[in-house]
Amino acid sequence: MKKIPTPRLMFPAVVAITLIAPLAIHMIIPALPIIKNDLLVNDNMAYATISLVMMVMAFATVVYGGLSDQWGRKPVLLAGLALYVIGAELSWFATDIYTLLIGRVTQAVGAGCGVVIARAITRDIYGMKRIAPMIANLTAAYVLGVTIAPPLGGFLIELLGWRSVFMLATLIGLMLILMVKFYFPETHHAKKKTKGVSAIVAEVCRNYRSLLSSLQFTGYALAPGFLSGTFFALATSSAFLATETLNISVEKFGLWFLFLPAGFMIGNFISGQIGNRVRIPFMTVGGSLLNVVIVLTMAVVLLFTELSIYILVIPGFMLGIAQGICLPYAQAGAMHVNQSLAGAASGAVTFSQLILAGISQQICGLTADGTWVPVVLVMFGFAIMGLIAAIMAAFNQPD
Repeated sequence: MKKIPTPRLMFPAVVAITLIAPLAIHMIIPALPIIKNDLLVNDNMAYATISLVMMVMAFATVVYGGLSDQWGRKPVLLAGLALYVIGAELSWFATDIYTLLIGRVTQAVGAGCGVVIARAITRDIYGMKRIAPMIANLTAAYVLGVTIAPPLGGFLIELLGWRSVFMLATLIGLMLILMVKFYFPETHHAKKKTKGVSAIVAEVCRNYRSLLSSLQFTGYALAPGFLSGTFFALATSSAFLATETLNISVEKFGLWFLFLPAGFMIGNFISGQIGNRVRIPFMTVGGSLLNVVIVLTMAVVLLFTELSIYILVIPGFMLGIAQGICLPYAQAGAMHVNQSLAGAASGAVTFSQLILAGISQQICGLTADGTWVPVVLVMFGFAIMGLIAAIMAAFNQPD
């Protein structure tokens, strides 16, 4: 693979791009009960400000991954960042739930470019031999954004109100546009360019159809998605359980939330240290199996004791470790199936993570009754499906 000349601080710059997704999703989590009361909506509509973002972002990542293979990484990334800023502005000035949802959807469409193109750029620069540890490092940095976003959001909300999170998102989005425009090189020049939107859509669909025809790829794409669904079912529901059931303040919950993504960061650190010394199927199945064990243990503990903040954050911390162990290897396995479609593969895995996380959150919103029971049932279902997907990938390796 020909080495691509890149600026010295290219990897930190790529890391910065990944931050727009956690800023779009997680900064608002501590504000959900406040938005519910301020805009006079029910739990289901409040959950939608998070779950809808993740599901829309999921579809956007599929488009970005495919288009970045066709048009190059840089122009597609700039277009996504522009939409991100516009959506943050709409959300900033929203006076009702419907305007807020429109702004959040626009922001989600834009934010979808961050993780998928960052991973594709990383593959362009470092190649397949170093992709697993580099994605582990990239994901660990992403989780740093997840870690910082809720307490930062909680602080801003207490100080300036819930709209302040969109003020910050707007400023960060504008700074990233300038950075990409004047600092980023193009790391992927397509060998051919299709003409017309319909031709591009047809090409992208053919690429994804080719990838999904492989059970190995499908398993690797679905496993991190189901693990994300398990994690985010707990992460989002804990905001309501902590503030409304346990009467913990928004600011304190933001600090407690730090434990959840901290586990994810540790899991990614473990993956980065292991690198290529352990086979991808083993790490993917191992992380998925650990995920199931954690949920089962949480359920057993809750059967014999009362709900507390510790029973929310300790399993969340452990689920983060399991997800951090599985994700980098599943991502690497998916991108290895057809290396010429690395952008599309990255988009498909990110789609799986976001769409399944959004679905799990909305199921929790629809079934919420102020207790832990619906949350744990959703978590268990997604954990089992994640293990099945990982096993499917492991048993369909090429000869």
